[in-house]
Amino acid sequence: MFTSEMSDRPAETQEERGSVSPHGSDGWAIVSLLLSGILLWGGIGWIADALLDFDALFLPIGMVLGMAGAIYLIWRQSIPS
Repeated sequence: MFTSEMSDRPAETQEERGSVSPHGSDGWAIVSLLLSGILLWGGIGWIADALLDFDALFLPIGMVLGMAGAIYLIWRQSIPS
């Protein structure tokens, strides 16, 4: 167990502090999750367009589905269990 540099008592763990405070990297995690969902499912849509000889049918559908899925995952992670 670590001790605090300001006192001799042990440092508090995250459970002892109570609420979990957001970290500076949470914003980057949200942005990267949104971008990866859009790029992954947009890429799958682009491949489907290429295989099925469409110009731009599945690409926008994949991008919207990827964004919706990423927003759902962000929402699920933000709800305390």
